[in-house]
Parts: sequence; C-alpha cells; structure tokens
Amino acid sequence: MSKNVQRILSVLLVLVFALFGWITWSYFSASVQRPPRDFGAPASRFDFGKTLVVYYSLGGNTAEVAGRIRDITSGTLFEIETEKVYPSIPALYIVAGLELKNGNLPVLKNTVVDFSPYDVIFVGAPVWFYTVSAPMLSFLSDTDFMGKTVVPFATDGGKYGDYFTDFAKKARNANILDGMSFTKVSNTDTSILDQKILSWLYELGLNK
Repeated sequence: MSKNVQRILSVLLVLVFALFGWITWSYFSASVQRPPRDFGAPASRFDFGKTLVVYYSLGGNTAEVAGRIRDITSGTLFEIETEKVYPSIPALYIVAGLELKNGNLPVLKNTVVDFSPYDVIFVGAPVWFYTVSAPMLSFLSDTDFMGKTVVPFATDGGKYGDYFTDFAKKARNANILDGMSFTKVSNTDTSILDQKILSWLYELGLNK
C-alpha cells in the first residue's frame, strides 16, 4: 500500500470518527428554541373574529411567525409540546426521519380541548423532510376541527414539498383556506417577514 493511499485512509478514518462523535454528542444535546425577535407594533391589524393560533415549533421559527399572527389578529396562542425532548442537529434528522418513516408519532403534553369559541384557527409547524412534522401529525391525529375555518402555515429551510397536501389529508372536518410557508425565517429581516405575513392575511379575505 502506497504512502498516499495510507494518508487518504487515515484522513477518512479521522473524518468518520469525527462524524460519529458529532452525531453522538448531538443525540445527547437537546434542541434549543431561539427567542422571537421584536417586530414592533403591527402596521395593520385584522379582525377575523375570535382567532386561535395553534403551533408547534422546534427551533423558534414557527413560534416567531405564530406570535406575529397572534399580534396582528389579536388572537390566542396555543403551543403544541411533546413529552419527548428532541436532540440537536444532526441527530435530529435521524430521529425525525425514523418517526415519519415508521409512523411512531410523539406523545403530546397537551391538546386543545374546545374549538367551539373560535371563528378562525391558524395551525402551523415546521416542514420536516418536505412534509408535516411528526408532532403536528400527532396533533392532527387527535383533533376534530368540527367544520371550523382552518388556515395552515409552515416554516421551511428551502422547500415545503407536500406539506399542505399532507396537512389537508390529516385535518379532519376542517374548512381549509390557502396556507403559506415562510422560508428561512431566522435569516429574513423582520420588516420583510412582517410584510409577507400581512399580505397573506389580507389575501385570505377574512377581515370583518
């Protein structure tokens, strides 16, 4: 075996051990949700009647969008939380991928008990592997929207894939309106993100 081949094999071995160590470390390191940024007072407000904003957020992007929808609509926030603690990247990709592939959905800490007081329900979650994230699927599997107006939204890293199609299949007895996905939220200036949210809400045509 030549010295060049030995060097290449040595480098590859080091890289393999480094990758294994990173994955192992991330598996035992909990994913942390970043705090939402300050948007200031909304430029416009919408009256959709009594509004509920249901969301699941892992890294903080969906929480930020959900909070801003709440601010603009004077709605109520409801956060979906899981019993399990998700690991950080890259172990997160392994855990989340297996959940979606095997259908082993996480157990939730809480559920919305009564939708009856609300006129409009926004429901949002991050996109995982181009579809609805497992915690949101768990929520949808236990939820009957009772004919309410439901507006889905998502956050993604580049593409939302089949998120909205899959959401519609799982949302029982929901009158679903056009959803919106927000790409790379943390890298988007708050003024640009705010304008996208406002434009979308305006296009829904729900203002009283």
